[in-house]
Amino acid sequence: MKGLLFDLDGTLVDTIGDIRAALNHTLGLCYCRPISLEECRTVVGRGLRRALVDSLWFSRSAFPEDELDVLYAELVSYYSSHVCVSSRVYDGVVPFLEKARGRGLVLGVLSNKADSLVQELVGRLFRPGQFDFVRGLRDADRPKPDNDSVFDFIKLCNGGAGDVTIIGDSEVDWQTAVNAGCRPMILSTGYRTRQELSGKGVNPIADSLEEVEKNLWN
Repeated sequence: MKGLLFDLDGTLVDTIGDIRAALNHTLGLCYCRPISLEECRTVVGRGLRRALVDSLWFSRSAFPEDELDVLYAELVSYYSSHVCVSSRVYDGVVPFLEKARGRGLVLGVLSNKADSLVQELVGRLFRPGQFDFVRGLRDADRPKPDNDSVFDFIKLCNGGAGDVTIIGDSEVDWQTAVNAGCRPMILSTGYRTRQELSGKGVNPIADSLEEVEKNLWN
């Protein structure tokens, strides 16, 4: 194994509170009801624009693309200003990263969140140089489970797809790994329950980073 590519939200960092606050701010602007924490967990994983569309669904609301563009811009603006109010790195993540680095592995982050938000969040919560590759969704990118950005990380590792493990917390991350030919390792400690993950065919599922470590290195 040469590299570990991590999802961000729900895998490395608990961001659900700040995402929910930004979504509810935006929903309030169009007189839609706020979403609950559990509802927010169901809409994350495919990017903020998709999260906004799915959040509007709870109020049975939909908007034409031009109006949705305005709402999405407001969502990103608000979230950019409140990106790290309650977000925190999950316990055990930093020691896990240090162990992986000690084994000479290349470390990366790939998120469906807008790239500017990913860079800011990682920059605030992790030390400089913690990751060799940090990427969110850029204008020309297609979101996960598309695998184009994964291949960029594989090239950085100077290996093949089989040399990379993708660690995430959702069916999106699992499908991304499958599409790229990488090894998936999906945590049940993020925004999907073990039952939800297994119901979507996700495998393998780990219930802790300690379990991930055993599967990878023992």
